[in-house]
Amino acid sequence: MEDEKDGGERRRKLKDLFVSSSPSPLLDEIGVVAGDEEMTIMFQGEEIEIARVLNLRLEDENQQRIKKRVLQKIHVLSKMEIFYDHKLPSQHHQWFIAQNLVSHTQYFYTIHNKQYQYHYQCQVKELHGRRVRGCFHGWVVLSNHPDSVLWSIWNPLTSNFIRLPPLINHSYECCLSSPPDVQGSVLLLTTTKLPTIVFCRLDRKRKRLRWIEMSYAKQLGSISGVDDCFLQSPTCCNGKVYAMTLGAYYNFVIQVDIVVKGRQVVISLIPFVELSSTSYNRCPSFNSFQMMQGFLKGSCTDLFYIDVCYKDETVVGDVHLYKLDATSMMWEEMVELKNAIFFLQIASDHPTCYYSSTVDSEQEGYVHILGESGKILYSFDVKDRTISISSMPCIIPESQVSAWAMLEWRFELDLGESQQEEDATQIVVKPVKGDNIDYDNTIGESYILSIPIHILEVIMKHCVGIEYMRFRATCKHCRLAAPPIQWSNKTTLRRLQMYSLVSPWLMVLDNYRGIITFIDPLSGERYFIKTPQELKGDYQIYCSRFGWLLMYKIEHEPQLVFFNPFTSNIRKLPAVPYLENFCFSAPPTSSDCMVVGFTTSGQWHVYIHIVSGESRWHSFSLNFGIDDPFSYHFPTFNGRGVYALCNNEGVDAFRDVTDADFSWETVVDKAPISGFKSPAQYFLSSCDQHLLQIIVGKFGESVEVFKLNESTKEWEKIDGLGKHMIYISNTTCICLEAKSPEMGNNIYFPRLLHNDDTKIVFYSLETNRYHTFDDKSIQESFSADLLTTKHHSHPHTWIEPSWL
Repeated sequence: MEDEKDGGERRRKLKDLFVSSSPSPLLDEIGVVAGDEEMTIMFQGEEIEIARVLNLRLEDENQQRIKKRVLQKIHVLSKMEIFYDHKLPSQHHQWFIAQNLVSHTQYFYTIHNKQYQYHYQCQVKELHGRRVRGCFHGWVVLSNHPDSVLWSIWNPLTSNFIRLPPLINHSYECCLSSPPDVQGSVLLLTTTKLPTIVFCRLDRKRKRLRWIEMSYAKQLGSISGVDDCFLQSPTCCNGKVYAMTLGAYYNFVIQVDIVVKGRQVVISLIPFVELSSTSYNRCPSFNSFQMMQGFLKGSCTDLFYIDVCYKDETVVGDVHLYKLDATSMMWEEMVELKNAIFFLQIASDHPTCYYSSTVDSEQEGYVHILGESGKILYSFDVKDRTISISSMPCIIPESQVSAWAMLEWRFELDLGESQQEEDATQIVVKPVKGDNIDYDNTIGESYILSIPIHILEVIMKHCVGIEYMRFRATCKHCRLAAPPIQWSNKTTLRRLQMYSLVSPWLMVLDNYRGIITFIDPLSGERYFIKTPQELKGDYQIYCSRFGWLLMYKIEHEPQLVFFNPFTSNIRKLPAVPYLENFCFSAPPTSSDCMVVGFTTSGQWHVYIHIVSGESRWHSFSLNFGIDDPFSYHFPTFNGRGVYALCNNEGVDAFRDVTDADFSWETVVDKAPISGFKSPAQYFLSSCDQHLLQIIVGKFGESVEVFKLNESTKEWEKIDGLGKHMIYISNTTCICLEAKSPEMGNNIYFPRLLHNDDTKIVFYSLETNRYHTFDDKSIQESFSADLLTTKHHSHPHTWIEPSWL
């Protein structure tokens, strides 16, 4: 009786609150001011219904204040936790939800600027004891936790709730063929444990709903020709249901044809289209992906396929997004994602793909991937093919079970007709932008064109390097005054030999657009050149040194080449098998250039080629015995020998490799003693005839440098590099003497700040923190790890600019 009295008192106060807040149109929309009948809903869900209605309206400054005040008073009256941050997102933002399945609490948040922004927490009655399994047509599919026996469907905007009969517990994926109020709507479940489809026809006219289980083993077996083939990732598109096959030798999209005949439902499998394939192989081989995970997702008339590539079981290395061309029935890899985002929840036993359109330009174009048990968010930018990494706050204790989802709808606003007409007729003229650079060729060009071309030619004879590249990129008139450099011209070469840069550049090879980008870590400036026609395609970078790249074309007629991007000089090498690693001793223009390749599989393990010598490779076999190493990493020349990391533990040396009877020995068989608790990355480089090993934590949370003591054959930790600097990437690790004081004693990473395409990140061994440069000035530390940074998924490396 006491609880009833308290509940009635709270409802009376709540009603008074709304009446006192009138005549706000916001509160009139709630419907609780009409009379007591409107207050009969369970109080546990009242604040949720109120918050839902409030979110449907245009949020000006006054409405924001009303919403915040109402919800704060609801918190006091209902003794329920509803917390808001200082600023609520607009209706254009996409909402995400995190569920604490132990405390039955929900946390609503948005992702802004590729980072999590927490807004409020509450307890939604419909989500009590249930986890979100998918979103379709504005409906949320739920299953009870932890058994996944009781399934239900909920529409948050209308509060309609449909309970389904109990079901045998399996790890199911789900798909709702159409909204439940549409004739023939079916909730379909698949599992990779059994070749069966479990479905329930959502017929409102039937008094009792029931599940039906159907085996598709024979149908799919006759289509694929293989056994042990299962359907996964069911989705709907253009009024039809599709799923993809999970099998070793058959990767196909299958149409799940659903025909409702009276009380019967007939389901047939029809082969639709073959899935697009992504190569596992990368150069060097340790960059190859260990695992791939595919997701099929439909939206309206579009069918998408997402391939997530993992460097190990948890770290996302690359993402490929494809859309099916319904005319040619071919998958096209998307180079831009407009007005939409994807969210992949891979942090639990129920991986799920969500899709939503958005009108917010800051949000569009991303594939967000939640991994690492909900701790790490990977944000893949489809347009520039970068992956940003950020940490998720620990809002749910590790000891408690969590579930994450994206709500596949947005709270739409009904704009007035006058506003719509105004928007329809408004024309905005602005310069075309790209890579944070405004291109407006009408401004300032007249000053250059007013100079006689013969004067420009004289000026450009005294320019080299960056200045020459900038001038040629200005306009056609400038390209006439600055023709391509004639590398046979001795005067030009002498000037180029005197031209030196302070730092190597980060080079990114965009195989999709045929563009090579250079980023100067000191100034942050970016330079662009076109990829030579001969190098267009699936070329990978093995290593970089002396201003040259050693590149390999993996697919379709494999080819190993040297390439100098500054001179466009390409030199083909004799045919060689796909090897794990390469290194070279000097520029290929030198008579001393020697290329050494390694592999630990097959009959031959070491391949050597003298560039100025015979047009063939010399191959040698190594007797590994029972200690067959997995691979050699980061081979580097040091004196007359080649040293390489073996199994990321010890270092092997190959001395006098120019001789047929070169020696091979293990210099040290153990990795340095490090305080790392998480998986780490290992790099090897030489510095003043000394070997250095750099160990970096999984997310850069720790960086340690060790020097090999040649006498004791032990690693010694060092606290600084002095006047030297180290550049590391997945393909290259080089140690150079700094040409300016601010560059020394730093380790440079091929990463950028997630919100700035020009700020390259480096680790200071003096401060033990990460920094960036601002026009040669070292910025204050932004982090103690590499979270909130991004890296390119395109092939990239460090390169020392050289016009020789």
